[in-house]
Amino acid sequence: MPRTEPGDTRSRIIETARELFTTQTYRAASMRDIAERVGITKPSLYHHFRSKSEILASLVCPPIDQLESALDAAATRSTQADITRQVLGGCLDVMLTHRETMALLLRDASVYSDDTTDVMSRMVTIVNRAIDLLAGPDPDWRRRVRAAQAFAAATDPISQLVDVPADDLRTELLRGASAILDPAPTAEP
Repeated sequence: MPRTEPGDTRSRIIETARELFTTQTYRAASMRDIAERVGITKPSLYHHFRSKSEILASLVCPPIDQLESALDAAATRSTQADITRQVLGGCLDVMLTHRETMALLLRDASVYSDDTTDVMSRMVTIVNRAIDLLAGPDPDWRRRVRAAQAFAAATDPISQLVDVPADDLRTELLRGASAILDPAPTAEP
C-alpha cells in the first residue's frame, strides 16, 4: 500500500466527511464512519482533527471566506446597481463552485449545533450583510423584505436543483432575484 502524505490524508478526511454529511446528515455521520470510509483508525483520525465540528469547520470555512470576500468587493462598488450585481453574482459564483457544501449548510439543520456555533454564526452574518447590501442605503421595510427575498431566491434553489448545469442555474437565479428587487410597476388595487 503506498504511503500517503499527511495533507493528502487530511484532504481525504474532509472529502469523505462532505460525502457522509450530505448523504447521512452532519449529526448522523460519526467519526468512526469517517475513519472507516477513509481507511484509517479512529485514533489516526483524531490525530488530524480533534472533533467532527473541526472537520466541518475545515469543510465550510473556505467557501465562507470566499463569500465574505465577495461581499467585501461588493461594498467597494460605487452604485447600487454594481453592488447588487456583485453581491448576487459573487455569492452565486462561490455557492455554485461549492454546491455540495452549500447544500449541507442550507438543508441540514443538524450543522447548527452548540459545537458549531462560531462557524455557523459567520454564515448568518454573511446572509445578513448580503441582505443589507442588497437593500441599499436607508431602505424602508419593503426594500429590506425584497432584499431578503431576492437573496433567498438566488441562493436557496442551489441545494435543490443539483441536476441543473451551474451556468444555466446561475442565469436563472440572477433573473429571478433581479425581478424581486426591481419588480415591474403594478397597478394599485
